[in-house]
Amino acid sequence: MKIKYLLLFLMFGVIACNTTKKEEPNINKGVITIAIDESIKPIMEAQINAHHIHYPGTKIITKYIPETKGINMLLNDSLTMACTTREFNENELAELKRRGIKYLPARMALDAVALVQSKANKDTTITLEELRRLFTDKESKTKLVFDRSNSSNLNVIMEKLKLKSINTENVFSADGNLQVIDYVKKSPNAIGFIGFNWISDTDDKQSQDLLNQINVVAVGESEQKGFYKINFKNLNQRKYPLERFVYLHTLTKAWGVENGFIRFCCSKTGQLVTEKMGLVPFYIIPKEFLLNTTPMKK
Repeated sequence: MKIKYLLLFLMFGVIACNTTKKEEPNINKGVITIAIDESIKPIMEAQINAHHIHYPGTKIITKYIPETKGINMLLNDSLTMACTTREFNENELAELKRRGIKYLPARMALDAVALVQSKANKDTTITLEELRRLFTDKESKTKLVFDRSNSSNLNVIMEKLKLKSINTENVFSADGNLQVIDYVKKSPNAIGFIGFNWISDTDDKQSQDLLNQINVVAVGESEQKGFYKINFKNLNQRKYPLERFVYLHTLTKAWGVENGFIRFCCSKTGQLVTEKMGLVPFYIIPKEFLLNTTPMKK
């Protein structure tokens, strides 16, 4: 008899364990993994740090990998969020359509690809056509240095210059944006391509130390239209020709950490972080002014 009651007790215990509710997604707590293209590491690190201050119960694990690999991992459900500088391409959109998933990318900021070179190089302007020739001219001696062989920096240049193929003998990978700067500052015959957000924060000592080590090349669509250095003013006025957006992607519909983080980055606080970093917020930040009509004392 005792054995019978014991079996019944164990059976109900198992049922109770199996009927325990799964914890619902929550923007205030949880752990997620995000794939981030290394060229936008500084701006995304700033957003993650600010987000954690407001949501201390969350943890965001970062994987710094080329953006196409990050999108593939998102589509393969290896992670739940990716930060890139492009939207999905036709093949990626076709996969979403096959799975019945609506595509809703979030634009967070306007960044750019900055061209940098040694301080020993005094030629600090270039047109898009001149840049295009450097990628296709087999006689060119100028080394073109990127952070990765398939990074977003290279993707942006290929798209902006409408390049279908390049002279690979001129193109080199330095294994990171910091390594690009380290290479070009010692090589007068090289041009480096980095994410602007690595040198955009005028209040950050590390960012300004990097900027002081190199020259930034002013880029123009043509000589007649003039040349523009990459800075907040020219980026905000859409004059710099190598601009790009920063996108946040998730396939998760639930209001968990993923969508909570996206909302944070695109709301007032996150957009102020973007502006503080020297980039242009995608969403207009309303400014508040207090007017006092009382005459000032002499």
